[in-house]
Amino acid sequence: MQDFRHDAAKLLTPILQIPQKQAAELLEVPPNPEMGDYSFPCFKLASEWRKKPNEVAQEIVKQIKISRSDLVKEVKHFGPYVNFYLDSSKISKRILQQIYKKKNKFGSSNISKGKIMVEFSQPNTHKAFHIGHLRGTVLGDSIVKLLEFSGNNVVATNYINDVGAHVAKTIWALKKYHQFSKPKGNPGEWLGQVYTESVKALEGHEQFHEEVSNILLKLEEKKDKKLQNIWNVTRNWSLNEFKEIYKTLGVKFDIWFYESKIKSKGKRLVKYLVKKKIARKDQGAIIVDLSEYDLGVLVILKSDGTGLYATSDLALAEEKFKKRKIDKSIYVTATEQSHYFKQLFKTLQLAGFRQADKCEHVAYELVMLASGRMSSREGSIITFRELFEKVKANAVQEVESRNLKIPSASANKAGEKIALAALKYSMLKQAPNKTITFDPKQALEFQGDTGPYLLYSLLRAEKILQKVRIKPTAKVDYSLLNHEKEIKLIKKLGEFRDVVERAGEQLAPYLIANYAFELTKDFNEFYEVCSVKQASIQHKKARVLLVWAFTQTLKNAFSLLNIQTTKVM
Repeated sequence: MQDFRHDAAKLLTPILQIPQKQAAELLEVPPNPEMGDYSFPCFKLASEWRKKPNEVAQEIVKQIKISRSDLVKEVKHFGPYVNFYLDSSKISKRILQQIYKKKNKFGSSNISKGKIMVEFSQPNTHKAFHIGHLRGTVLGDSIVKLLEFSGNNVVATNYINDVGAHVAKTIWALKKYHQFSKPKGNPGEWLGQVYTESVKALEGHEQFHEEVSNILLKLEEKKDKKLQNIWNVTRNWSLNEFKEIYKTLGVKFDIWFYESKIKSKGKRLVKYLVKKKIARKDQGAIIVDLSEYDLGVLVILKSDGTGLYATSDLALAEEKFKKRKIDKSIYVTATEQSHYFKQLFKTLQLAGFRQADKCEHVAYELVMLASGRMSSREGSIITFRELFEKVKANAVQEVESRNLKIPSASANKAGEKIALAALKYSMLKQAPNKTITFDPKQALEFQGDTGPYLLYSLLRAEKILQKVRIKPTAKVDYSLLNHEKEIKLIKKLGEFRDVVERAGEQLAPYLIANYAFELTKDFNEFYEVCSVKQASIQHKKARVLLVWAFTQTLKNAFSLLNIQTTKVM
């Protein structure tokens, strides 16, 4: 429920003789609605007053003056607890009027925390974009929307690794086994297959590794024009595929960084770190020894002179804070990179980079298949394109079976939205530190904790509003909304702003997804027992406002998850 605890807390302040904010922090939400909206435990106070907890609760109840609060209608004690009961009619009025007034801004705030850059997705060119990338992409995109909704100036950024060993391996295999021929199918996806082919071909053949190393060195030197041409063409194959995927997902970036343009700056920074004795040469490589911080050793340049992720990330951090003038940098990447980012941030700190403490890593766990872990090296992956087309085909089939006369174009459009809702919601409903075992069939279910279930519930609510043909208005009799299912739904609507605030602070979109599911369940419970059509005219108007408030709040949640609504299911 929206935080009305201050209304209860101000009744306690003259008795406890503490600030209202402190009193509010002591209040709890009872496990059972019959025990009130808030409760104050008297155990600690009992030791101070040298009385039994239940005696303290009784005494407090006697001293409380309800007239000092606009919302509290009754105060009782249950054993050692003082329980506060709020006026549901006044709560309903305050919550529903707030939603009516703010509409698509309901739940937002205007507290700017500066210019924040969120770096996410970060696929590698010359590799496939798979469902593991999907998780990081929709997570980062949702974090961007959460931070913007909370009043921040947010810069959505993608960092593309378009150079490195994986690129050299793919180009090596293209030249050796395919004579650099363009495939008939999707060039971007085909490159991923060639990369897997190269990894398998290199196993146990040391002389081939030397060939790959030579290609990598030439790519970084940028002197071999023929090789650079191959790199440019194949790089564009990948980038075009990525951009098509982002268009499908509805994900946009303000800035694109490319490792190929950053790495040379990184090498200059490596020399600076050596000069300052922060880094040193070790067996030909350049390292930063972080052992005294329990972070081991970070290699920032390989012995053959080629760069690593750290080489570029050092320069990228400088680019972000000095050139782009951001106040905070958030990196959204897989959990397996957590240790690396601790090393990177510590190295930046040692280098005197004052914004090092303004860097934050949001880590997410793997997406597993029922058959086990994916690996682009082994070829055991499901590409995004493959997965999306499969889920979309099933969604279209479901739409057509439910709407026999629907035009194929409309079914296709609805099926695409349902498929995207299924995929995004399944990736976002889990906390980032939880591994996802993805089941396409389960994600597409119209019942249970799924994206299609949420879409279906919204559509059901909108059809109610279409049938009654009464325009929502805030001028209703709120006292009529007194059924337990009505009150429960209204209180859940009132929780939205607090959930958004916590999700923004914790960079945790799963809190929004979980809230959307709980809200939808409460609406469906209300829908089963509280008829809008059969109610009296005044009650009907009040329930129309409630149903509309549900649709608006769920749409606001969808917006934060970047889930599009549909008029057909």
